[in-house]
Amino acid sequence: MNEYTRPIALIALAAAHIALNSAGAAWSDTFLGLLLMLGLLAIGIPHGALDVWTHRHRSPGRHSGIYIGLYLLAIAAILGLWWMFPHAGLLVFLLLSAWHFGQADFERWEISKGHMAWGTIALGMILSWHVEEVNPIIGQMGIDTETLDGLLQVQDELQFVFTAGLISCGIAAMRMKHLPWALAIGLIGMTPWIPVLLSFGLYFVGQHSASGWHHLRQRLGLSSKALWLKALPFTAGAVLLIGLGIWAFGNPEAVQSDATVGAFFMLLGCISIPHIFESHWFLMSTTKHRR
Repeated sequence: MNEYTRPIALIALAAAHIALNSAGAAWSDTFLGLLLMLGLLAIGIPHGALDVWTHRHRSPGRHSGIYIGLYLLAIAAILGLWWMFPHAGLLVFLLLSAWHFGQADFERWEISKGHMAWGTIALGMILSWHVEEVNPIIGQMGIDTETLDGLLQVQDELQFVFTAGLISCGIAAMRMKHLPWALAIGLIGMTPWIPVLLSFGLYFVGQHSASGWHHLRQRLGLSSKALWLKALPFTAGAVLLIGLGIWAFGNPEAVQSDATVGAFFMLLGCISIPHIFESHWFLMSTTKHRR
């Protein structure tokens, strides 16, 4: 596939969704949500579920069973700490996610500096333009009312800062004549007119997970089918963990409730943090070998 086909298709999909919503087509949210859920199951979760294989690649000869056990212990420890210190847990997750998103994108685009700034701006745009949607979700993670009210009070300032940052990224991309980055900036720029879960899904599945999948195919030397089959048992395990977490902490009878969405992202975050470090180690080890 041409490297521009996917980002152009994402922008077209986002534009179509905005147009349909403006025309009163209530089904467009459901349709886009189903597409993104399929993408989450196809590459979103599987690209992280391949961590045991990237570990084997960068550390041949080490026992995978020990690694899996430590990985699960890390998830449990993160969940426990997040539960006890929700503000710190959420902040650490957001900072690590910004670092991870930026690294995956810039590594694919071969941009050497600034990945943390880009990841922060991309994530900040998605969240700051949807504070009223985000607050009930993070409130289910233990964030207190005073903090939630404070976010509402400064949302205009946050929107200004992150929008200015996105414009600065756009100027940098034009100076570099870097079309893939410019297209990603265009997608993020449509965030204010798309609900937060769909905005995040478009970026996470369509941009970030696609970048991660690209790295895995190129650096492990495997086809998408081979990767998906290797990931399948771990993908099933991740889905099971998230499902059990939603059953325990969310509201399984109302899958779109704030409690369910909050539990989903908290569980996804606990699983993601070990993946973020494994992804970094894998990218660094394979980058050295490619030079």
